[in-house]
Amino acid sequence: MFYSKAVIQYDGSNYAGFQWQKNAHTIQAAINHALALVQNGICTTMSASRTDSGVHALEQVIRITSSQPIEHPQLLEKLQNVLPAQIRILSLHPSQRSFNPALDSQSKQYSYLFTNRQIASSEDRKYIANISNPLNLQWIRACTKMIQGKHDFCNFVSTGSSVKTTIRDVSLCELHTINPHHFFADSPLFQIDLSLQECYQLKIEANGFLKQMIRHLVAALWRVGSGKLSVDEFAALLQAPKHPQQLWRVATPSGLYLQRINY
Repeated sequence: MFYSKAVIQYDGSNYAGFQWQKNAHTIQAAINHALALVQNGICTTMSASRTDSGVHALEQVIRITSSQPIEHPQLLEKLQNVLPAQIRILSLHPSQRSFNPALDSQSKQYSYLFTNRQIASSEDRKYIANISNPLNLQWIRACTKMIQGKHDFCNFVSTGSSVKTTIRDVSLCELHTINPHHFFADSPLFQIDLSLQECYQLKIEANGFLKQMIRHLVAALWRVGSGKLSVDEFAALLQAPKHPQQLWRVATPSGLYLQRINY
């Protein structure tokens, strides 16, 4: 067998997440189909992160396993020609058989982009989420500091997950104001209106994430900023047992980006 490491980028707007699913339009299914068209033999893929429906990636890492030798420069060019326009291969190199994109990673970094305007066009909201309620950023930043460290995120996970533990170690959680055009400077897949010169970026890095954990955190932070959840109540959710009811809807996936995998 022959093994390769690929770094890919994708616009997940019209996909049901990365992982292959029966009768679903997924990123992995599109890549597997493209490989079948241009690479001899049988090919399989595995990823560093199973991004959810509608979530994007600036740098996702996958391993390609092929039963036939891989000519990397040629395969890279061929894949670019047959993949959908929403998926790009940034690099493709040989890898060891032992390389596991998910298990070998030390941490993963995501960014959630959003604006805080009363009205945002559907075009603007395609790649940047919007919360229309006025937000108190001081309250939100107080909570982002609390998120850093090792916590039980049982109140910030969607049902349907089969993980052994809901404890995660967050090494970074910060809220910044950025120019989104700078954020997308090396990512031509994501085209936003030139007039949109400012948005918020919640940057978060951890040793791993739970199902929809970041979107839960964003939704909770928005409730804090809107005055619907106090800073103390947010702190209690990080420390207390599982709350009997979910207190919010998860934030839209349109603003969420897998930004980097650290090895």
